[in-house]
Amino acid sequence: MQFKHILVALLVLLALVGTAAAADSVEIRSTIIEFDDGNEPWEIDAYNWAGLYYNLNDDTETELLTIDINGTTGTNIDITYETEPNFQPFEYKWVNGSDTVGYAIIGFFAEPYVAVGPKNLTSTGTGFKANKIAKLIADNDDKYTLKTGATLELGSGFSLVVDQIDVDGNKAYIKLMNDGKEINSSIVTTDGSKSGDWILDMTLLNEKNIEVFRVHVKDVFQGTESSLVEIEGYWLIDYPNAFEVKSDVDYGKFEAKNIGTSKLEYLAEDIALSADLSTDLGKNITLKTEKEFDGTTGTDKFYLVKEYTEPGVYEIRSDIFDYTTAPVVPFTYKNFAAFFYDIDENIYTEEMNYTLTGTQINEGDLIYVTEPQQIAYAADSWVATGTHKYYVMGLFGEKYVPLTVVNTDGTLSSGADMKPEKMAKLTIDNDDKYTLKTGATLELGDGYSLIIDQIDVDGNKAYIKFFKDGKEVNSSIITTSGSDGGDWILRATVLNEKNIQTLRVHVKDVFQGTQDSLVEIEGLWVMDYVNAKELKTDDKFGILEYDGIIASGPIKGDKALQFKSESDVTLQEDMDKQIANNMYLKTADDATTSKYGYFYVNAEVGEGSAPVDPQPPVDPSEPTTPTEPPVVTPTEPDVPDQPDDKEPGWFSQNWKLVVGILVLIIIIAGAAYYFMVYKKQA
Repeated sequence: MQFKHILVALLVLLALVGTAAAADSVEIRSTIIEFDDGNEPWEIDAYNWAGLYYNLNDDTETELLTIDINGTTGTNIDITYETEPNFQPFEYKWVNGSDTVGYAIIGFFAEPYVAVGPKNLTSTGTGFKANKIAKLIADNDDKYTLKTGATLELGSGFSLVVDQIDVDGNKAYIKLMNDGKEINSSIVTTDGSKSGDWILDMTLLNEKNIEVFRVHVKDVFQGTESSLVEIEGYWLIDYPNAFEVKSDVDYGKFEAKNIGTSKLEYLAEDIALSADLSTDLGKNITLKTEKEFDGTTGTDKFYLVKEYTEPGVYEIRSDIFDYTTAPVVPFTYKNFAAFFYDIDENIYTEEMNYTLTGTQINEGDLIYVTEPQQIAYAADSWVATGTHKYYVMGLFGEKYVPLTVVNTDGTLSSGADMKPEKMAKLTIDNDDKYTLKTGATLELGDGYSLIIDQIDVDGNKAYIKFFKDGKEVNSSIITTSGSDGGDWILRATVLNEKNIQTLRVHVKDVFQGTQDSLVEIEGLWVMDYVNAKELKTDDKFGILEYDGIIASGPIKGDKALQFKSESDVTLQEDMDKQIANNMYLKTADDATTSKYGYFYVNAEVGEGSAPVDPQPPVDPSEPTTPTEPPVVTPTEPDVPDQPDDKEPGWFSQNWKLVVGILVLIIIIAGAAYYFMVYKKQA
């Protein structure tokens, strides 16, 4: 093996090690509804809830939720959910490049399904059944070039295998597989009277000639080394798991009311709204109210949220808008679900707007502003009023904490000394309860953790250590009685700013049982201060450029961060343009069909992802004898401002590469010895 091959393999390995993990789930909220605002019944559809099915290219939606107050007084509501099939052209233009054929799409509780029906369905066609549905797996017009013997993964365990080709006859023999087993096969001809299409239909749910799969083979090619097949466009439904929607089957609080071949209707009836409500309606749809909800102020708020747990990438999009006209209102938490919003305190920080000149947004005319706001800690153990708060802000749809000076007791300093241009991601803020044995580790996220070293039951004290990436950062003796109140407030110097809060922990109690020493924690707050960053004027994020701090923000008039577009942007069809970081603008691919667009942020759900909240504590396999705590009160750490403030040495930067090379050398040497010595003796 050549040395350069070793280096390539090592570089690939290191790249994978650095890949960020996705989340375990993603929640997408609906538009915010103000109770008793006089606008009931309220309607939620795909235009104002990214959780519902919507096809931008053809402006296709199928679902509608209507929310009405049950009776003339009180806070009980009824939610009617209805959905009906809508004609959806295939992404690939199967008939002479037109949209004349397609299928009957139907959103079913915020997920895309297909109402089973005959092949070559047209916009005026019939024969599909709203109550017999299968999940849509794929509908695309992507191009793939495959060698004979190659496999194309289609999704949900389905795949295509190119078995062999007949170049003289312009034919390809292709097999459709499911979980590695052959389902069907076909010889597809790409010239003459043949279109190159393979359309598979079958009897499904007692319906005959139901289309379940189609693929277009554009060409076959015999090169000097390889036989190739070019595929352009395929469509597939999960027909093995197709099912009939029954009129006697309910989904959570959604009771079936009208289940027919043309429409499905459910009713969640007489739902009592109350303060701080989070009630499961069914099908991973939850209704949430604010903490102080009482139904009398006229501004009490609630919304719906859809949770997705299956691996994949989900768009958290804004309201749908006509991109050929100027926006009527700015984009805020109300019409862009990716923007930060805390319903309990009605706190939001982000606003975006643009001015349209013809079809163009001129340089500087797309403006994004985020304005930090004070917010209460999640834990009730920390006073929710006065100076026991912290600053939070959204930045392009992600949650950050501006660096803020705090006093030794964790209260905000006089004048709330906050630096909005210096920030770190919020790792955790919760009020969950954890009961930990001495020696146990509590993972906090982002590489931070706590270890319970030992306890002093007589003194109601716990000795706790704080770690980052396995290295001890600081430790403290926490007293659960007296003036300390069980709180550990850790301050550090971050980005040259002193007395910045980086961690706070509330130890509620310590306990010595007959077998175990236990510590009860109820209240955690950590920001990822090690990776804090500072914005500087002219820093670029996609097409946006940091313009500095403005004295009067649009939300509460406090200092805010402002970003402006650094170049002209022409709004046109088929755009998928990065605005900043993970925020994009998408428009329909054909302006003659749809002139709509939306902003969106991608959220990824994947297996093996890192949890947002701490994992349950685990006991060490071999507990060590606890060390004696220091006699003096622990001092605050002098944490380096940033990992890259001091240039690391060559070995520090490349140690993984060196170790990898040494491991490969040992493996190669062992293999050489085996073949040259041991094998020869044998």
